[in-house]
Amino acid sequence: MAGRRMLTNFRLFWTGQLVSQLGDAVYHIGLLWLALEKTQSKTLSSLVVSAGYLPAIIFSLFAGAVVDRVDRRRLMMVCAAAQAAVVALVPLFDGAGWLGPGTLALIAFGLAAGGAFFNPARDALIPHLVDRNRLNRANSFVQVSAQIAYLAGPAAAGVLVGLVGLTGLFSLDALTFLFVVAALWLINLPRANKPRLQAGPAPLPQLPPPAASTLEDIRAGLSHAWHDARLRGLLFVTAIDNLIIMGPAIFGTPVYVREVLGLGPSYYAWLTTFLFAGMIASSLLLGYFGKRLPRGRTIICGMVLDAVTFLPLFWLRAFWPAALAMFVHGLTVPLITVPRATLIHHIVPDEKRGRIFALVNLAVVGFTALSMLLVGPVTEVVGVAAVFAGVAAVGGAFGLLAFSFTSLRRA
Repeated sequence: MAGRRMLTNFRLFWTGQLVSQLGDAVYHIGLLWLALEKTQSKTLSSLVVSAGYLPAIIFSLFAGAVVDRVDRRRLMMVCAAAQAAVVALVPLFDGAGWLGPGTLALIAFGLAAGGAFFNPARDALIPHLVDRNRLNRANSFVQVSAQIAYLAGPAAAGVLVGLVGLTGLFSLDALTFLFVVAALWLINLPRANKPRLQAGPAPLPQLPPPAASTLEDIRAGLSHAWHDARLRGLLFVTAIDNLIIMGPAIFGTPVYVREVLGLGPSYYAWLTTFLFAGMIASSLLLGYFGKRLPRGRTIICGMVLDAVTFLPLFWLRAFWPAALAMFVHGLTVPLITVPRATLIHHIVPDEKRGRIFALVNLAVVGFTALSMLLVGPVTEVVGVAAVFAGVAAVGGAFGLLAFSFTSLRRA
């Protein structure tokens, strides 16, 4: 009975993630193109999109403390419901004639504010859904749900934009968040005070009434991350890697399709589809065969490959060779994300896991925001192809330097 409940819980969790991330994929395609259409400026568009990354900088530390104090499943439900309401504002504001760069930025900010709480709660909840010895596979499946969504999402966006219009995509995204609320509501998690067994999912802890202040909780989480050299190194290389790579990856790709390939939004959607096809293939391989890989070395190797696989885009000027390059690039990304989550699940105690995942979210999303702010003006000056070449050179060099972090390399 317990095994069947575990399986049912994880299926509900995974299905909710798949549907939610499918909506997110459509949302990101729509937001990038809508920003370019509304502003006619790469710099302004990068500012609009960057607003969606700022909440991680502002709220992540507080969010981590909240995640470790409250019922994580219920917190996710509240966040998803709020995100549904926020994203539904896009078609409403468009119909009222209020949809400009400022309102787009506010909507992006509001949606991401919910994600700042939702994402660490989701990651911290996974050990309560599966056996300890299945964590690596569970993390790979969670990554696959995102990648399937981002594989199907751009293709779906390319079809749906002709049926419902660009702003109509956001109405569909709102429905996916409501689906997540329903899936989470159906999950039945155990509550127990007994110690966690080596095998089997961890019971959801009975959290005592908060005795310490939120600031003390934040300080304790930061202290834990700082004094564990593995976490300290992981957070540092994650932050710098995202600073170098994510702005060019997210903002540079539609600019590359538009200005270098001379193609429209449907081709951007299809190019992104090839990227996530590579990520799915890699995640599945890691889930089934990557359990015994040294996690620290795998993460660092993934960072090097993640950077250098941008280099072919410096020369490529046709869609199909670019699509193949994006597929190869996609193979490298799960080498970072899957072992990173599994490493944290294994080395961080449950009562601090929300705060550590919030710090990872801060490193990823916060430095992606900074990267997005920088990439627009740089692209205006040197062009997107040169930006991709710079990412390959600088990111590859930093990845090699990261091997000097002995504690992370041996983790």
